[in-house]
Amino acid sequence: MKTINNNGVVLIDPDQEKEVVIGLLLEINAFASIKMAELATTLDKTTQYRERKAGRFPKLHPLTHHGRRKAYKIQDLKTWLECPLNYKS
Repeated sequence: MKTINNNGVVLIDPDQEKEVVIGLLLEINAFASIKMAELATTLDKTTQYRERKAGRFPKLHPLTHHGRRKAYKIQDLKTWLECPLNYKS
């Protein structure tokens, strides 16, 4: 990883910032909203719903006690993005 030293503070090269953030999110197995999944996959929420029901898209995980707020695991979306045609949930 390329870094920049700025007055004793080490900064990540802006060109590599995206990869570092994605790597950290994958490492902690963070969650992504349906809207974020739209941006990452280019599938709108209706298409995501249809693909989830058919077992060809990652499942949503409840984030709240009552399950009203749901999100995807980033790792599941990454797996889908690597090979969407062969994905099985």
